[in-house]
Amino acid sequence: KIINTMSDKVNELIEKYNEVCEANENLRNELVSVKAQNEAKSNQIMRLEEELKSRNIESEDIFKKIEAVLGK
Repeated sequence: KIINTMSDKVNELIEKYNEVCEANENLRNELVSVKAQNEAKSNQIMRLEEELKSRNIESEDIFKKIEAVLGK
């Protein structure tokens, strides 16, 4: 009886271990995916910041030309 109980407990522990390993693998995969998404978003933000900087420079140039035409 004790051997059966111990065997049941060991089987339970093995089952729980396998479940935890699977959950861990799922979390690891999710982490890799989220890191990739984060990198893509960071690259997109950097690109948009550069584009905004470029447009601000263009706007300033246009504004200076308008001021020059108006004689200010």
